[in-house]
Amino acid sequence: MRKIVPSALLPMLILCQFSSWHLCLPSCAKDTPVEDLPGTASGVKIKMQPQLQEVNDKFRQIYGETRTRTIKKSQPIIVAVNDFLILNDGPRKETTQVISDKYTLLKSVDHIVLASFVVLVLDTDQILSEVKLQQVRELESLSKKALASLDNCGLKGELLDRQKQLINMALTMLSTTSKEKRISSEALTGFCRSSEKLVMQNVDDGIADQLMAINTQVKQWRKELGPEKWDQLNVVVVSGHMPRERNSTMQYFSKLLKQKREGARLFYCEGLSEEADGLNLVGTHILDKKIAVAFFKDEWRMHRDLLSDGAAKYLSKHPPLK
Repeated sequence: MRKIVPSALLPMLILCQFSSWHLCLPSCAKDTPVEDLPGTASGVKIKMQPQLQEVNDKFRQIYGETRTRTIKKSQPIIVAVNDFLILNDGPRKETTQVISDKYTLLKSVDHIVLASFVVLVLDTDQILSEVKLQQVRELESLSKKALASLDNCGLKGELLDRQKQLINMALTMLSTTSKEKRISSEALTGFCRSSEKLVMQNVDDGIADQLMAINTQVKQWRKELGPEKWDQLNVVVVSGHMPRERNSTMQYFSKLLKQKREGARLFYCEGLSEEADGLNLVGTHILDKKIAVAFFKDEWRMHRDLLSDGAAKYLSKHPPLK
């Protein structure tokens, strides 16, 4: 049987049906476009499919294999890592230490001064805890032993006197702090400022010794490699984040290879500590340069974030927290 709708209800029923149809078709509403949320497109949540993840993993495998081949084809490569220079030249691999005992001794004396600041910097202008006082006394005891050992190190003249002066300055400050069980921020800053000149003289002598050792070894390798291989040499410096700016070893190789910027023959591997990390970085740079030229006709395009242009466009329209 046909269901008869009272005529009074017809306008309401038609209105409800129209509203439901309108809500189901948001694309028809020209003045109220759907605004995407993260992970959606046109209001639909995107789901990653295992088949796509599989091919993405394959890309990573292919990239890694191609990078390994790139590393082999890009030798000779010198890796400067920790205390060593490592030459990779096909089947030949040679390692030499460029940090001497002289460098390490000067650094260790400077570290006595630095440790004396660091142990107290968060505890000034207050009575020191027993735990903190114990740390101060331990550092004082170790520093006295270091001072007593200096005469057996082979240092002479002004260089020896400087080390003794620095350690004695630290011992005086530590002893006073231990007795008074406190130190003011002004007194601690005064200790640092009074020792700064001597500390930096040690720094200058230390880096001079290191760069002399680097240059001695590099001159020998240049002679052995010959002009053709030398012109193909790549260098990577593996070091931490803080010494990146004007890194001393980077300065040396920048002058040697006449490279004004990182990324062409000279590379900096930040925050890692293994030779393999440095070699992988060289391979990445060289392979990504090929990608940049092939896709963008700009050899430096992959040296900045591929996402950078899109990020700038988005943020110009969507400022943070707006």
